[in-house]
Amino acid sequence: MRSRVLRLSLVCLAALLLGVVTSTYAATPPTVGYVTANMNATSQVRSLNAFVALGKEKGWRVLTADAKGSWPALADQIENYVQMGVDVIVVAMSDLPSIQPAIESANKAGIPVISIDSGVAEGVAVDITTDNFVMGSKISSFMMDMLDHKGNIIVFKFLEHHGTRKRGRALDMVLTENPEVKVLATHNLPPAGFMQDAQARMETYITQFGDQIDAVWCPWDGPAMAVAMALEAAGIGRDKVFVTGVDGEQESFDLIRAGSPFIATVAQPFELMAEAAIDVIDKIIVQGLPIKDVLPTRTIYVEAPLVTPANVPPKGEWPF
Repeated sequence: MRSRVLRLSLVCLAALLLGVVTSTYAATPPTVGYVTANMNATSQVRSLNAFVALGKEKGWRVLTADAKGSWPALADQIENYVQMGVDVIVVAMSDLPSIQPAIESANKAGIPVISIDSGVAEGVAVDITTDNFVMGSKISSFMMDMLDHKGNIIVFKFLEHHGTRKRGRALDMVLTENPEVKVLATHNLPPAGFMQDAQARMETYITQFGDQIDAVWCPWDGPAMAVAMALEAAGIGRDKVFVTGVDGEQESFDLIRAGSPFIATVAQPFELMAEAAIDVIDKIIVQGLPIKDVLPTRTIYVEAPLVTPANVPPKGEWPF
């Protein structure tokens, strides 16, 4: 009898402890501080919206901030999150060396930092991204093929972000193998106001080079759209000049289907990047798993397909 009572007591105690653990887990969801570089970029809106939606499904508290194209403002927001005592910080589409002191502040406070499409830097647990060298090679090789490996191009770059910088370097490498393709001009875009800058600069190039231009290479879709607008305003169609980008926005697919000079992009699955970030946070913050067990390397890559008029998805759909 005493043995049965003892077993019953142990079962009740175990149930009570399980209830305490379960309620503690539910009562203390993590607080995530998410800061993105510039919400004027559709890609960053997609990533942020997906992250917030997935975090909400899990019952997490997700704080968001937009640095509006300013690295100092982004660093300040990280410092704000440190002062608020968040459980983890997510930095999206940033230039990590420019905000290194803020990352160090988070590290000193014991707050993990995860980046999305920002590269790897000291103090960052993992970067979740596509392989920008691969994407740059895909779109650049497509451009060379479309030109039949000869002609004149305009190049827009953005050196302040690791991803666009790597895409530009991939283009440089592809060009070394295509000596009959000449670069008429190269322009580095600003962090803020890049759409207006790209359109205005392209208008200048149209005046300066006229029908010498065969194609325009852009580091992402936003400026590619602006360049396409400038070309169409000048009465120049894709049969004369074509434009390429990287990101794969719905607006990009619309332009490709409509016959715009914007003819190709590499579609980045930003929603899948956000999903991967959620998964990492769930494992290291919620489940408490060791980072070394969760992350064998400091980069998680997701695949990004080339999209052209031959395989552009139907309206509202994605190619992944």
